Amino acid sequence: MLKNKKKIFFSILGILFILTPSNSYASILTIFKPLGFIAAAIAHNVTKVEVILPDGATVQNYYLRPLDLVKIKHSDVIILIGDQIEPFFLKKAINYFKKKTIVLSEVKSIKFLLTHDFNFEKSKKKQKNTLQNEKEINNISYDMHIWLSPQIALESAIVIHDMLLKLIPQKKNIIEKNLKHFKSCLSKTNKDIKKNISSIKERKYFTFHNAYKYFEKFYGLHPLGRFTRYPGIQTGAKYLYEIKKQLLKKKARCIFTEPHLNSNIIDVITRGINIEKGNLDLFGIAIPLVQNSYVNFLVKLSNQYISCLKHI
Repeated sequence: MLKNKKKIFFSILGILFILTPSNSYASILTIFKPLGFIAAAIAHNVTKVEVILPDGATVQNYYLRPLDLVKIKHSDVIILIGDQIEPFFLKKAINYFKKKTIVLSEVKSIKFLLTHDFNFEKSKKKQKNTLQNEKEINNISYDMHIWLSPQIALESAIVIHDMLLKLIPQKKNIIEKNLKHFKSCLSKTNKDIKKNISSIKERKYFTFHNAYKYFEKFYGLHPLGRFTRYPGIQTGAKYLYEIKKQLLKKKARCIFTEPHLNSNIIDVITRGINIEKGNLDLFGIAIPLVQNSYVNFLVKLSNQYISCLKHI
């Protein structure tokens, strides 16, 4: 019965989509905004780019809207990271419309750069966490937050460049120029960030997400640790005390949360501790999709580290 209802639902939507003009929707579509940043750099003055996930939403609390299905229907290509990071319902919709996809984690040059964690199996026994967006192959966990790696971002830009050359060969000169511009801006931005971040590289901090390893490794930052289970409203006092004890024991200068997380809990944890509180924006909230979005995203994120860690 449920299968029949879904089939009818998609059939009705399919009929409606035929009546929707295709030229008002993106040619390149992705679910994560930072991938949209990279695509926008290469697609500048070439074709449209759109992102499904709105600012402030996460894949854990978001469900596809009819408008999202329209975007999938009319997109020329969908850029995915692959494996467990994209929600199942998105893949199902993509398969239904038989859309062309690029799975970045399966590209050889990108696969080579993926970071793995041999200790994942140990932590997995202690706590099952399906929200870390990691891939397990042969007992090795791979971090899928690939947009936080400038190296992988460059390889992704090259993949998008090659794809656009096949789709729109008549705009080859613009596509080539865009890739050259992206490489130049990314190189300069990396140098600037490394210079600006050099004074706080050894400062001690904790994060509440296991997502920033690529960024931290590339720019030479060294977190004391990560609290991968974020405390919610009903979190027990024992866990809050354990976090506070770690902050005191390791003399952390800063604790980073994310914009969508409850700051009141952090206030409880840090009460009576001389420690700064900062936000790390994993998805580039409020950054528009323009040619220099990705480098702006990197600069914004680096400034968030510096802002919290510069205090003595």
